[in-house]
Amino acid sequence: MLELFSLEHGRVGIVARGLRGARSPWRGLGEPFQPLAAGWLRRGELGTLTELEPSGARVGLGGQALWCGLYANELVLALIDRDEPVPALVAEYGRCLALLADSERRHTALRRFEMALLDCLGVAPDLECEAQQGERIDPEGWYRLEPESGFVAAAAQGRGVYSGRAILALAQGDAVEGDLRRQSRQMTRVLIDHQLGGRTLKTRELFRSIG
Repeated sequence: MLELFSLEHGRVGIVARGLRGARSPWRGLGEPFQPLAAGWLRRGELGTLTELEPSGARVGLGGQALWCGLYANELVLALIDRDEPVPALVAEYGRCLALLADSERRHTALRRFEMALLDCLGVAPDLECEAQQGERIDPEGWYRLEPESGFVAAAAQGRGVYSGRAILALAQGDAVEGDLRRQSRQMTRVLIDHQLGGRTLKTRELFRSIG
């Protein structure tokens, strides 16, 4: 079984018979992070692979970058339905993979991908305006994140409350460090977890086990 993530068709489930065979012309092409040109026949939910060739160099990831790439893959599998074209997300996925090997840009790449995924699902919150009054996010203010509605002004810092500066940095895709990085990671996690509806991600469990 292969799960392809394509510009025109979105996520597609493919049966690739003989892919791992010693004499298969497709041997080695079923690995993650490999750009492909593929053809398949479809008679039901799953397609049958008919053509496969590389369309670019495989993105080689190792260490933490590998786990981050697998996390991005798991998000797609968990939250994107099959046969739903999401070309903007496919493009962002490619940009994300290209940056994961750079430890200084990895965090920003993942946050951008997570927000692009939420936007494709139609559930990304407004990162520039407060949800109730519609006022612009104040970089000096504090806001509570409500996944169904967005950011609501809060009187002070506290659990589940984030700084306006962190929200605006997430909106602009800025590279951040320290507490702003921690806040941006927590914000996207809250939003992703809400969409997962209690489902767990294996890559997160692996991160915790090796952390």
